[in-house]
Amino acid sequence: MSKTQSTIARPTDEHLAELYTVQRLGCPDIGKLYQRDAKTVHYWLKRAGIATRPRGSDPAQWFARGGDPRSFSGTKHSAASRTLIAIGSKGRKPYLRDGMHWLHTVPADQNPNWKGGATPERQEFYRTPEWKATAKAVWRREDACCQRCKLDWRTVDRASTPTFHIHHVISFAVREQRAVVSNLVLLCRPCHYWVHSNENERRAFLAEREA
Repeated sequence: MSKTQSTIARPTDEHLAELYTVQRLGCPDIGKLYQRDAKTVHYWLKRAGIATRPRGSDPAQWFARGGDPRSFSGTKHSAASRTLIAIGSKGRKPYLRDGMHWLHTVPADQNPNWKGGATPERQEFYRTPEWKATAKAVWRREDACCQRCKLDWRTVDRASTPTFHIHHVISFAVREQRAVVSNLVLLCRPCHYWVHSNENERRAFLAEREA
């Protein structure tokens, strides 16, 4: 801190409250008045017992357009910025593991973009009367037991145990097999994840599309 800065006394708690709560100045603004950084001003507020506003609540610190301080909504990159972003993207190479993109080496449920296999098409299908009837038939056939570990759904603590999954042996992507009872298996969630993991070396409960 320079000598000029050190000679400016901090405001009294009363004046600090006036600036922050009445005039609605933010920590950076008050800091400029007293040649201090925003963190120092925030410390003053805390020490004075003045309730602080949530971060990002000050409209003056938002983007000039858009309104949401947490997004780029309403703003656009300049032509020069877009050019630089394009150049940087073209020069970026994906991380490879043994010559293969790393996402090809992990189970689907460990992909950072994994959403549990839920897609609009899948969710719409699962709401149809056809699927509901098929699901009931699978639960009856499997006697409510996981077909890998034999865990019985009727004996578990349902408050702490996620519901079982109905697994497609031939992928859900094959439309004509989606509601075929013989293509479906009841599994508990850990076993379902195991089926789709690298540990399932023998590809149990998995099959390719029939010729």
